[in-house]
Amino acid sequence: MDKQRYVPINGEKVYVTEEVYRAYYQPVWREAKQKEVREDMECSLDALEEKGGEVASNVTPTDETAFRNISVDKLYATLAKMSDYEQILIEGFYIQEKSEREMTTELGIPRNTFVYQKDKAFAKLQKMMNKV
Repeated sequence: MDKQRYVPINGEKVYVTEEVYRAYYQPVWREAKQKEVREDMECSLDALEEKGGEVASNVTPTDETAFRNISVDKLYATLAKMSDYEQILIEGFYIQEKSEREMTTELGIPRNTFVYQKDKAFAKLQKMMNKV
């Protein structure tokens, strides 16, 4: 049993086919979805703070550069403590920005193996950096 569909025209219900109903409401549904997506994407400073984010208001470009240099130094110091193979995985994929295909070809391993090993090495790197 098909559900009867209608569209409001001049305040009255006009019963229509499923096809007409969908054609009538599709732009309405699309606009509602786009509005929802836009709202999800919007991020004001107030909204960021409400969600628990931190907003740095007194960071100067010099401070940012110094922080970036400290972070890079910390990254390389931590990487040096990892195995040679883990270093190759991290440096190749994240620092040299090689694709998965390039990495798997160079290492001669299947893609799934590479992804697993890369993720495991990255998790280890994160854990080690949080301790330092």
